[in-house]
Amino acid sequence: MEQNKVVGLHKEKHAKTKISSVRPFNHIAQEHMLPVVVHEFVVAGAEFPVVFVKDPASERFQSVVLLGLAARQNLLIKEDKWDAMYVPRVVRNYPLLLVQEDPNSDRLIVAIDEASERVNEAEGFPLFNDDGSESEFLTVRKQQMGEYVDFAQITQAFVEKLKSLELLKEQVLTVTINEEKRNINGIYMVDDKKLNELSDEAFLDLRKQGYLTAIYAHLMSLQHTQKLVQKLAEREEAAKA
Repeated sequence: MEQNKVVGLHKEKHAKTKISSVRPFNHIAQEHMLPVVVHEFVVAGAEFPVVFVKDPASERFQSVVLLGLAARQNLLIKEDKWDAMYVPRVVRNYPLLLVQEDPNSDRLIVAIDEASERVNEAEGFPLFNDDGSESEFLTVRKQQMGEYVDFAQITQAFVEKLKSLELLKEQVLTVTINEEKRNINGIYMVDDKKLNELSDEAFLDLRKQGYLTAIYAHLMSLQHTQKLVQKLAEREEAAKA
């Protein structure tokens, strides 16, 4: 795939630009994890393991769904199709994105990745109407992207709360694939033992902020790691055949 070519969206330059629905998940074909916001934990956690990862540089934690068991391995994309019911919010609007106007600004602008094979002038959803006004397709996506930014801030507050209570612990996931044991490192989870040992006041505070639902959804989602193990085992068996 071509390198990203992300440019600000302009109604003159992109007056005839359309977004086709061809291979909508091609850009994440080699992503083994995707960011999710706390509002997605229940629905995403019904299908994928929801875990936390830490950026070594900033020490900041991020909530993600696991889509594979190794880097550059996406077990949820099968023959260009998304092999699950739920599509994480972060991928829904691509090749449209929100980016910083410039490195020193907090202002976000709508941009488009012109390198995407879905960007063309022949077929798909137009971004602008003939009179230069925004199409309904673009309006809806801008709204969804703005909502995602708000949700991401709420999620950061949630993750910071878990961190401040020292509830996140690093865990090595050990899985068995075709009788071979493999370790997955760099994964953080909520320590349910520490969660149960919280003072009544701290626990009640989590409940008041609506965080308990997300915590339990995360803990229950870990069972879906076994689904990924099964998908990988099937893929490796098929490759041998």
